[in-house]
Amino acid sequence: MPDGTTESSNRDRERDRYWFETADATTVALLDAVRRHRAAEAEMRRRLRADMDMGDTDVAALRWVIAEERAGRSATSAGLARELGITSAAAVKLVARLVASGDLERDPHPTDRRILLLHTMPEAHERIVRTLGPMHERLRRVAESFDEPQRAVIIAFLDDLAEAIAPNGSAR
Repeated sequence: MPDGTTESSNRDRERDRYWFETADATTVALLDAVRRHRAAEAEMRRRLRADMDMGDTDVAALRWVIAEERAGRSATSAGLARELGITSAAAVKLVARLVASGDLERDPHPTDRRILLLHTMPEAHERIVRTLGPMHERLRRVAESFDEPQRAVIIAFLDDLAEAIAPNGSAR
């Protein structure tokens, strides 16, 4: 098309107008940018699963254990279950899978032998950092490209979007 738009982008705009027919053009453009971000994030997650040969839950579990270790907190299957919103049985199965793949290890708690502490294996930690590090650096640079007042507006907008999407406004 002569104006640089594609037939696909015109269909997208028509679809957006259906849902947001009373919204002004910049509101629709903003919501379309959110949609593009969500699509890019979904594609990034697909690549991450392929690159690491892991599912989303496995990656989330490793990231959580790494965060707990960095914060000096003990990571346990029960804590992992709470964090991921899964049953304790599912967490035990997830941990067993990550131990079998060499990504996690379980060690007895020093004072309570009923509890097993989770630790990431150095190779798994390095793989996560190698896979996600460059993207996180790019995200940081984008965030830093806005001044403080702009960031405050963006934070408020994204928090409000999260609340609008969450059932019963329970995102916060």
